[in-house]
Amino acid sequence: MLIVPLTGKISWRNPPILTIVIILINCLVWFVLQAGDTEKQHEASKFYFTSGLVNIEVSYFIAYRDGRLDEPVEILEDDELDEAEWVENYLAMREDEVFKQKLEHDEVITPSDPVYDEWKDSQTEYNLIRSEITSLHYGFIPAQKSWLTSFTHMFMHGSTGHLIGNMVFLWIFGCMLEMGLGRIKYTFLYLVGGLFAVWGFWLVHMNSTIPLVGASGAIAGLSGAFAVLFGKKKVKIFYTLGFYFNYLKIPAFILLPIWLGKELYQMLFGGFSNVAYMAHIGGMVGGAVIGFICLKLALDFDDEVIQDTPVDEISPLIEKALKHIAELDLDAGREILESVLAKEPNNIDVLIHLFNVYKLDPEGQKFHQVANKLILELTRNYNTYEKAHYIYNEYIGHTRHPRLPPQIYIQLSMMFAATGHLENAVKIITMLLKKVPDSPGMPTALHKLAGAYNQNGMASKGNNCLKLLCSKYPESTEARLARKSLQGN
Repeated sequence: MLIVPLTGKISWRNPPILTIVIILINCLVWFVLQAGDTEKQHEASKFYFTSGLVNIEVSYFIAYRDGRLDEPVEILEDDELDEAEWVENYLAMREDEVFKQKLEHDEVITPSDPVYDEWKDSQTEYNLIRSEITSLHYGFIPAQKSWLTSFTHMFMHGSTGHLIGNMVFLWIFGCMLEMGLGRIKYTFLYLVGGLFAVWGFWLVHMNSTIPLVGASGAIAGLSGAFAVLFGKKKVKIFYTLGFYFNYLKIPAFILLPIWLGKELYQMLFGGFSNVAYMAHIGGMVGGAVIGFICLKLALDFDDEVIQDTPVDEISPLIEKALKHIAELDLDAGREILESVLAKEPNNIDVLIHLFNVYKLDPEGQKFHQVANKLILELTRNYNTYEKAHYIYNEYIGHTRHPRLPPQIYIQLSMMFAATGHLENAVKIITMLLKKVPDSPGMPTALHKLAGAYNQNGMASKGNNCLKLLCSKYPESTEARLARKSLQGN
């Protein structure tokens, strides 16, 4: 059973830098520092099973288990047990930490045993091969516990597949938690979650001599914190039961008992496995505790980093409308575009499409209404000035009686001045001065035109605009600025 939260899009304005750094460190450790570990492990394993070392140790394990160590131990040959029995006894020996500890201290195969010298020589050579394996130095060995390996183990892995699997889950949980908690608290969570994992593992396997490696314990800490911090917030998850998979939304806190139950079940009933289930459980519990403390202390946490991806209802409707228009079913297309405009009154694309539909009737009221709305929206943003210029020319080219209000004309004049279309700006301002000279914004428009003339090397025309401004609107703020400019010339 696999249950994975689907946490939405990443904000690249505030990217999950630490998660990326941790992933890079794990990859660097595996592909550089641990390079050659796999080959050394294979070499050590091959020596162990071909040198006769496994025959000696399994034979003594069977005698130890059966309480026959006080008798001479006969070394079993490969053909004396079938393959299933060899595997069963070997796995049982690997899991018996007490036996391995006694074996290491020469309490099982003693110096008085006939095979002691052979066993000791083979074991020395075997350990020499293994001494070149990086994970044996920096992986956490419970029987040789240390604070250094408590940290270093969580950046090491046993295989490329192990690394990839862990990094996928680190990305899933890490991104959301880093953005929600902030980088400092997130770093603390990752490291302390890893410590909970490793020491939880030690409590159960404190005599083990097998190194624990992998980021999965620290990542389990992230998952425990994820479930607690997001709490009642519903998160979308993907789940599979092997033959069936689906998506659903559930409160985040429900994930914690499900994940813990799965790990406990696998540990108790899953049979022999190299997976450190107790490390996962320890990490989850530690992460959940840290998450609970964060909530109790009211530390900053933004659970809004998980947001539903908004459903785009507009684009399909526009596409449908354009299809009708292309088929010359203008009424159907127009109705759909009008319905979209009712939902999004400032949608420029929809306004442009309606403008193109209504310009077929250039004297109709709808054409003028849409043109007014569209030009006003386009003149609000400098990035759409050129499009506004194009639409304005289209508009006055199609109608004999433009019906733009003074405020839009003033916006257009300032836009034309800003983009260097000075002739158009002058025409509009001249028309406004004749018909509606008292329109709000006229002093600003004249001041903008004067500035545009000066920027384009036409100082005399600019000064004329400033003089006109002082004459027509002497009490305005722009007139006071104009008088200062004229006095400085």
